[in-house]
Amino acid sequence: MTTMTTPEPARPGDPDAYPVLTVLMLMLGGFVLPVVGWLAGVGMLWTGRSWTVGEKWLGTLVWPGIVAVPALVLAVGFAVTTEPGAGHWAIIVAGIVGVLGALVVLPWTFVRLLRAARPTH
Repeated sequence: MTTMTTPEPARPGDPDAYPVLTVLMLMLGGFVLPVVGWLAGVGMLWTGRSWTVGEKWLGTLVWPGIVAVPALVLAVGFAVTTEPGAGHWAIIVAGIVGVLGALVVLPWTFVRLLRAARPTH
């Protein structure tokens, strides 16, 4: 008689859990622990063996480029200009476009990095 065993759930140190934890730290770490959480994700990404150099750069630059820069642009736009004018609205629109881009680019990057790390056995 053969018995079937179910696989154990992945633990944080398991190879299958590492890519998921890495991507979560990259995408959400900067929101939970600003800068420190994202840096932890970057360290995990670059020490991981699941991604190409291009994918590592994508994961490294997406958070600051898509989240931090537009948020900074918005903050500066509100702080520097006190009167509504063309410059004021250009800064606000640039910030809003960047933030809306984050709603598409961050999830796309999240999925791309997870798919790249999926084992092919």
